[in-house]
Amino acid sequence: MPIDAERVRPAVLLNPLAGDPTDADSHIGGPMLWPIDDPWPHCDGSAHDPSSGGEPFVGAVQLYRRDFPELPFPDGTDVLQVFLCTLHHDLPNGYGPDVRLVWRDSTTVFELIEEEPEPSEQVEQYVPTVNVLEPIRFAEHGDKVSGGTKIGGWTAWSGPVEFPCVRCGAVQRQTLSLATHEPSGEDVEWEFGDAGNLNVLTCPEDVTHPVAVYVD
Repeated sequence: MPIDAERVRPAVLLNPLAGDPTDADSHIGGPMLWPIDDPWPHCDGSAHDPSSGGEPFVGAVQLYRRDFPELPFPDGTDVLQVFLCTLHHDLPNGYGPDVRLVWRDSTTVFELIEEEPEPSEQVEQYVPTVNVLEPIRFAEHGDKVSGGTKIGGWTAWSGPVEFPCVRCGAVQRQTLSLATHEPSGEDVEWEFGDAGNLNVLTCPEDVTHPVAVYVD
C-alpha cells in the first residue's frame, strides 16, 4: 500500500545525553549564548502563584542552525533559544511552564552575560538536567507518532485541535516537542502533564509571531 505523503513529516529526535556543553553548543539545560546588554526574559506575572510575578525564565534548549537546519530560522538568525518560566501557567488543556522563543544571530554576540539569573522559586518538574544532543533524523507518519524530544513531526493530540495564529490566523504547526520520556531511556528529568510532551507550535507564515503551547 503506498504511503500518503501528506501524512509524513520530517522529524529530528534530539536524543539528549548527559554532557557538559558550552554556550557555543546545541544543548538542553546548558549555558545560553546571551549578550550582556540584552534583557533576560522574565515572567509577565501570569503564573498561578501571584507572589512569583517577574521571575526569570530558565534557559531550556539551544539549537544552532549548523546542527539543525530543519528549523525555520528567520533570515539573519542562526540559533534558536527556548526559555521556560518554571512555574505553573494555564495552558489550553491543563497547566505547564510558559515558553519564550528567541531567534538570534550568534555573530552579533560579543560580550556574554556574566551570570544567568535564577528564579527564587520554581516547580522542579519543569527544570531540565544538562544534556548534549545526538540527533536522529527520520520521517514520521501522522498515524504513528513517536515519543521523545524532537523537532518537527506530528503532535500526539488527545483530540482534534487546531491553534490559529493570534496575529495572522494561520494554523500553527509543531516546531518543537519536549518529552518527559526519551526512547533511549536517557530522560532529561523534566515532566509535563501526565508524563507527556510539551509541544511548541509556531506560525508557518512568521515564526516570530506568538507561539502556542500544548501538553499532550
